[in-house]
Amino acid sequence: MKILISDPIDEEAVKELKNYGELLEKGKESEADVIIVRSKTKADEDYINRAKNLKLIIRAGIGLDNIDVEYCKKKGIKVENTPEASTIAVAELVFAHMLAIARKIVYSTNTMKEGKWEKKNLTGFELYGKTLGIIGLGRIGREVAKRAKAFGINILAYDPFITHSDYKLVELQDLLRQSDIITLHVPLTEKTKNMFDEYAFESMKKGVVIINAARGGIIDEDQLAKYLKNGKVSFVGLDVYEKEPPEGLPLLKLDNVVLTPHIGAQTIEARKRIGRSIVEKIKMFSNNL
Repeated sequence: MKILISDPIDEEAVKELKNYGELLEKGKESEADVIIVRSKTKADEDYINRAKNLKLIIRAGIGLDNIDVEYCKKKGIKVENTPEASTIAVAELVFAHMLAIARKIVYSTNTMKEGKWEKKNLTGFELYGKTLGIIGLGRIGREVAKRAKAFGINILAYDPFITHSDYKLVELQDLLRQSDIITLHVPLTEKTKNMFDEYAFESMKKGVVIINAARGGIIDEDQLAKYLKNGKVSFVGLDVYEKEPPEGLPLLKLDNVVLTPHIGAQTIEARKRIGRSIVEKIKMFSNNL
């Protein structure tokens, strides 16, 4: 079996994969039986056609929006991902954004480095008692909810695929109207693309905080900039963007943003779990050849 690792994964996993086949360098997609990608590699129709021997694509992570899954089905190519491996890392990053926003950590750090003592300008807010709206109550959404409960946060959730939950399920419009903080945990699909449009923003509370560590493109970035400027959205925490890396994005020039470069799964522990999951999937695949 010939395995091509298109995007970096845990080094221990790379060593183990050598037990199951020959590891190829990038550029040799035409020889690969298995290709491992993260978010950088775009496995579109042209890419898949170059990989003439391809039988399996593994996405090291959760989303599959960088893989043409339907075309893979037509070609008889199996597609897998590792959704469970980075759940905790992403959930914790959501809270890192929330806390950074609530206590003005970025502004405080920047001004301290400039030699300023801006204590009078650093009145924040507590997460305790706030209402958190979770859109998408899958693995990550549930882990966020668990942590929110520990903070004493009131939880609302919207997920059209779930009918029963330990948390209060509401319609999307009710969640938008009632939430002090909204966090997104849905895949990027035709239905979710730009789901945060002008109408959605108009439905929100004045001063709402938005966190997106799911996928870029779910929020209309131009509309988000507009509502950040007029104060309807007080702050946003983003780990994902419609175009990555973002170029010429108006959001980059605003002060009421906390930005990270798609690092949701970038922890030592998550990388190891992802690596182990990939090895297990390739082991199972090789046993069925």
